[in-house]
Amino acid sequence: MVAQHKGYYFSHIRSESEFVIDAVKECIEITEQSGCLGGNISHHKVSGRPFWGASETTLQLIEEANNRGVSMTCDQYPYNRGMTTLRTLLPPWVHEGGLEQLLARIQNPKDLERIRKELEAGKGAWENFVRAIGYNHIYLAQCFTEKWKPFQAKSLTEITEITDFADEFKTLIGILVDENAACYMTVETMGEEDIRRIMKSRYQMFGTDGAGIPFNPDFGAVHPRFYGTFPRVLGKYVREERFLILEEAIRKMTSFPAQRLGIKDRGLLREGMWADIVVFDPETVADKATFKQSHAFPEGILYVMVNGTLVVEGDTIHKVFPGKVLRH
Repeated sequence: MVAQHKGYYFSHIRSESEFVIDAVKECIEITEQSGCLGGNISHHKVSGRPFWGASETTLQLIEEANNRGVSMTCDQYPYNRGMTTLRTLLPPWVHEGGLEQLLARIQNPKDLERIRKELEAGKGAWENFVRAIGYNHIYLAQCFTEKWKPFQAKSLTEITEITDFADEFKTLIGILVDENAACYMTVETMGEEDIRRIMKSRYQMFGTDGAGIPFNPDFGAVHPRFYGTFPRVLGKYVREERFLILEEAIRKMTSFPAQRLGIKDRGLLREGMWADIVVFDPETVADKATFKQSHAFPEGILYVMVNGTLVVEGDTIHKVFPGKVLRH
């Protein structure tokens, strides 16, 4: 159906750690067999220290696919942590039947014993962050009860050390029960070598993997990518480290994604295109959001124009909404 409608297959692939190579192969295979216009791996990464370096193989697979006529790309955010729900740490069978069943299982002593064993053993074809990176690299990001809000941005190990829980597993379960398993975490899983290798690929684009959120520290210690993805690339990887040239970085943020999505009238400064324009100072542009202080606007962005309307002017955000949903 996607091929019939001249569409693309964008995939949050099945694994980003132990089985990341097989997952990329699967994404390419689906794209190829479907006959759609192309495939894209969403926020491509290699997760977990034991598997760092696998990007060399995954990027080779993407290159080989393109060489034989299968259009494959990927997008990426420039951080070494991801963000997802805290309940993602639990084995797949715990999620069966929905949230109500999950909450019942994590309060059942027999099920808890099995969960602990599987987390520590790390067996099975699932993304076991506990085994791959350890509790000390798993951080509470966003929660909704007053009990746990003071612990946002702290690792499960740190939280255990300052609470009455016997170990990190009990801390994890305690948080999930109190929060009805609706809270979020950030996980420090990626290595800088893989981040840079993927970033340099000719098939890579930049994306936030974020969402529209209120500018409000009470909203939780969300991922700084929501505020800092593109300024971080321009400040850290272009100006400070000279890893990318400015023109290359901007293309990976603007015209390349627009062209990939089949949006022909955006992504370039050209007569006849929609006036989506960002004016920034390349000497000062920088991300200010961190994992501890994530609600922070970047520096060095002077103006933002959407569809020809000025929406950001210095420190002022105008309450105008000229944007619209775009379809290829």
